[in-house]
Amino acid sequence: MSDNRLRPRREFTPREGTMSTALTETVAAQRDRYCEENGFTGTHIDAYNQIILRAGPVDAIQMPAILGDRVRIELSRQLLTTPIIENRLTGALTVLTQAASAEDTRSIFLFSKLYRVQAIRTPKGAMIMLPGPADTMRVWLDSPVGTLRPPFDTAVAITLDSAKALSPVGN
Repeated sequence: MSDNRLRPRREFTPREGTMSTALTETVAAQRDRYCEENGFTGTHIDAYNQIILRAGPVDAIQMPAILGDRVRIELSRQLLTTPIIENRLTGALTVLTQAASAEDTRSIFLFSKLYRVQAIRTPKGAMIMLPGPADTMRVWLDSPVGTLRPPFDTAVAITLDSAKALSPVGN
């Protein structure tokens, strides 16, 4: 399978941030940097040597690239900095945000299944896979910059507005 089938072409290029990683850095060292520099508290390393962050102090919205590209453009237009992870296998983007309020009871699917794309929020306690030093599947499209992340509600509003620009299935 060619790399072009795995990674859709993007209008944007990855933004350089503080998370450029030497391949010689250990997974444990990178996890420690995530905690110290980015406030990703509670991260751990699983049995497969992957860095895992439990949703709670940080939330995430996962979406296909067609929607994620629109969200990314709008975040940039509003001068909002937030880490975005690209899954190179699926093409999905994961936008990290500040924690959702404890009272937020929104569905995991953020809008009707009639749309041809779906945005999925992470429920509290869900695993968010962070890129590791030798990770070839997950990469930072936009690296974390300190603890800068938009409020969850702002990211949801941008995602919903971006989805409205995409036509529903069958239209």
